[in-house]
Amino acid sequence: MRNTALSVRNTVLGTLTLLPLLVSSHAVAIAVPDKPHLVTQGHSEIKVAPDMATLSVKVTALKSDSRAAKEDVDTKVAALFSRLAGLGVTKKDIDSGNVITRPDYQYSKKEDKPKLLGYRAERNISVRLYDLDQLSQVLNKVLEQGIQEIQQVSYGRRNSDELRQKARLAAMAKATELAKELSQAAGRELGDVYAIEYQAPRISIPPRHYGALNSKVASEETRDASYVQNDIKFSDQVDVVFVLK
Repeated sequence: MRNTALSVRNTVLGTLTLLPLLVSSHAVAIAVPDKPHLVTQGHSEIKVAPDMATLSVKVTALKSDSRAAKEDVDTKVAALFSRLAGLGVTKKDIDSGNVITRPDYQYSKKEDKPKLLGYRAERNISVRLYDLDQLSQVLNKVLEQGIQEIQQVSYGRRNSDELRQKARLAAMAKATELAKELSQAAGRELGDVYAIEYQAPRISIPPRHYGALNSKVASEETRDASYVQNDIKFSDQVDVVFVLK
C-alpha cells in the first residue's frame, strides 16, 4: 500500500474598516457593527491521496421473458459475490439494489409499431475497497462474470470527517491570524468576534467514469495503476468580523 501524501494550503483575505459608516469592500453578506471593525476571510485546502475506492457496476440481462432475465442477473451477482469473497471483500462492503425488469423495444421509422426484443433485468452493485492494490483484481473478477457495465470508480478517505474538521479549524485560524496582523499594523487593538459566516465545505473527489467497459480496455487499465492517484481536496472557508478597540 502506498504512503499517503497530505498537503495543506491556506489563503486569507482581509478588510479593515476604521470608520463606523464606511462600507466595507469585502463583498460578503455578513453582519457588521456600526463602529470600527475588521473583516477577514480564511480559506484552507487539504489534499490527500485516497485510501479507499467504491466500484459501481450494473448487471444486466436480456431474455425472452422477465423471469429468465431476473434469474440470469441473480446468477451473475451471486457468482460475483463468491469471487469477491475470495479476495476478502465481505458482504458489509457490498451494496446491491433490487432487480428491475422492463420490456426492451426496438424502434424503427420504417415500422409503425416497435419491435419487442425481450425483457431486460438490471441490478446496480456498489463495492467498497479498502485496499487500492486490489482494484485491478476486482475489475477482472467483474469482467470474468460477463459484467461489462462498469460505470465508475470513486475514491474516498476513511477519515474524511477528521480532515473536514482540520480544514475548518485551519480556515478559522488563518482568519484570526490575519486579523491580528492587520489590527497591529493599523495601530488598533483587536476586540471580540462580532460575527462569523461559515461557508459550506467543498470536497473534490473526481471519479473515473467508464460506461460500458470491454475486456480489452479493462486489461489495459488494470495494468496501469496510475489512475488511482487522484488527490482528494477538502476545502473550507470562513468570514469573521472583529470589533476594533
